[in-house]
Amino acid sequence: MVKLLKGLFALLMVVVFLAVVGRIFVFQLGYTESYSMVPNLLAGDTFVVRTVGKLGLGDIAVCEDPEQAGSMVVLRVLGLPGQVVKFKHNHVIIDGEMVQREIIDPLLYIDETSAEQLTYAVRIGSEYVGGQQFDVALMDRAGGQQQREFTVPEEHFYLVGDNRNLARDSRNFGPAPIESCIGEAVFLLWPGKDSGDFTFKSRVFSWL
Repeated sequence: MVKLLKGLFALLMVVVFLAVVGRIFVFQLGYTESYSMVPNLLAGDTFVVRTVGKLGLGDIAVCEDPEQAGSMVVLRVLGLPGQVVKFKHNHVIIDGEMVQREIIDPLLYIDETSAEQLTYAVRIGSEYVGGQQFDVALMDRAGGQQQREFTVPEEHFYLVGDNRNLARDSRNFGPAPIESCIGEAVFLLWPGKDSGDFTFKSRVFSWL
């Protein structure tokens, strides 16, 4: 109980800091109810968004949802204007170069967005794109998602979820206009709750 109160107090101090000073440095808080960015963000997570500077390849972009007015999507930039993106057997290929991946141990998470509260077992793969190293969640050992070559139009990003088999992203709604993106998710401030192998204490106050 004491640890929880200390955690809540720390969160309150950070929120107050962001509210009072954050605008000077152009930061704001973000929140997601999606599992598209597992293993890096889960539904219920609160995070810090950097709203200055340009978004680049490999960054986690926070953008207006192309299909739902007034909503936001939080997804990784895997295609810049003019680049050619392709998916083959769950691997992403950018401008003809396959993104290298190292497989890590499997883990579980619980999707609580529906009444079923489904538990998913995923393999974790570590990828390196645009100077960024990050983990992705993979479910299909044999096939995986396929997509023919897609050339990203000017003034758009191609956004892909780290939860590669279950994400709703540009493979569903197409590229997102750059002007619709408000910034980059950079720091996980407060996890929503424990979810399978994703424990609260191991995720709170961590860089994305």
